[in-house]
Amino acid sequence: HVRVAEEKIAADIAKGRAPRTALGIKKDGTLLLVVVDGRNNNSAGLTLAELATYMLRLGAREAVNFDGGGSSVIAINGLVVNKPSDGMERPVSIGLGLFPK
Repeated sequence: HVRVAEEKIAADIAKGRAPRTALGIKKDGTLLLVVVDGRNNNSAGLTLAELATYMLRLGAREAVNFDGGGSSVIAINGLVVNKPSDGMERPVSIGLGLFPK
């Protein structure tokens, strides 16, 4: 269930295709970190409903959508591994980091 009304998400953001970032958790506790590219020749991105469906297909029991668009960047060991829609990393005020114990 996408909480568009409760979260007061603008229609163009909710229904438009865009790069997306989401975190989900599976029944067994496995974390899913998903970054979807968009706004380029290789990917149109996803709507929020499509992202929710995709997270369910991956087995997420719960999931949260983070800021998307040009902020959707994933780096592994310091190397950007997706194609940010801005063409490069964008300065953001908050991010999510996952580190080994």
